[in-house]
Amino acid sequence: MITNEKQYRSARAAIDRIADEVAALRKAEDGVHPVLRRAQIDGLESQVADLVEEVREYEDLQSGAVTTFEAEGLSDLPDILIRARIARGMSQRDLATFIGVAEQQIQRYEAERYRSASLERLSDIAAALDITVKESAQLRTGPPAVDWPGTAWAFPVTEMFKRGYFEDFAGSAAQARKEADKLIPDFFRHAAYDWTGAALHRRSIRSNSNPHRAALAAWEARVSILAERRRVPVSFSPDAITHEWLHRLVGLSARDDGPQAAVEHLRTSGVRVVIEPHLPGTLLDGAAVHTASGLSVIALTLRHDRLDNFWFTLLHEVAHLALHIGQGYGAIFDDTESPDASTIESEADRFAQEALIPADRWKTCVSRFTRSERAVKADAAKLGINEAIVAGRIRREAGDFTILSNLVGSGQVKRQLT
Repeated sequence: MITNEKQYRSARAAIDRIADEVAALRKAEDGVHPVLRRAQIDGLESQVADLVEEVREYEDLQSGAVTTFEAEGLSDLPDILIRARIARGMSQRDLATFIGVAEQQIQRYEAERYRSASLERLSDIAAALDITVKESAQLRTGPPAVDWPGTAWAFPVTEMFKRGYFEDFAGSAAQARKEADKLIPDFFRHAAYDWTGAALHRRSIRSNSNPHRAALAAWEARVSILAERRRVPVSFSPDAITHEWLHRLVGLSARDDGPQAAVEHLRTSGVRVVIEPHLPGTLLDGAAVHTASGLSVIALTLRHDRLDNFWFTLLHEVAHLALHIGQGYGAIFDDTESPDASTIESEADRFAQEALIPADRWKTCVSRFTRSERAVKADAAKLGINEAIVAGRIRREAGDFTILSNLVGSGQVKRQLT
């Protein structure tokens, strides 16, 4: 079984390499008996078939399409835990962070199929992956169940402790894990987080995988707490987002302090911008949130510290505030690299793209054809925006994120906003 990206890349490379070997053998004229040659080719093709099946399973798990894992007995539990982790979109490092152990420990567990893990540890990991195990194991895809005590291991307690989520707790990480059944509900009460079924179903998630709902809830609650501390001069109204307002916002990208200026532009219109890295198992770029106390919030994780990603994600979340939040949705979470599988995501993508570079002006840009750095800079100057926005648009349309890497503003966002 393929358990991580390194093994996945190695398997893909091996398939290509063996296919080349088979092609070479078919053409070889070295006097080898046809029966022996056929045996050589059959052996290699069998290897390829096995690798293709492993790659297909890994890709299916990563796609988020698989949520149920059949088991014939308890001996299948280790493989179920590995498959569930991949289906959650969690790396081995993510799972380690979630339960508070070293990444190498998870690597050892999976390499030996959890033979050295205690029943308590297996239970902890199943809870961290938020799976139910009966005759079969199934990922929970609905709202996280809250039944205090006993729900705490569904949350990344150690990581929450490290980030200061438990603000009035003075103990250690180990003590936090022991007292999680008290700390977790206190944290959500402090955030005034609405756990009712109706409220939870008013959340939309754009993701390539099955995001961890409990971790997502913890992240949203933390965003709500931090948003309360951001002061704004007026209450936000979607009517404030006019064509002129958007033009001024995008024009700020041309400044060296563009991200900072953008946050201030939003603040003066009543939008609180919160920077909070995503928690393990969530893989977010950003979110638009209407908190329980009525605040309008854009939350950014900055998981890709690039100007092109910052500006696209920011405008994408502005679109959600203008078009969708309050219109049936209380919160919308986005991995902007995932396919736009819903109407609201398609609308937000088009809104962001048009706001950053209007279609009629994009048609006149030479760089969309030449893809040269010189042309990108010239078009950006003509449009009055940062060159990273132009480069990012070209990369998205080309589906090639290796080109123009010098122009996307790597490392220029976090230093301003964190």
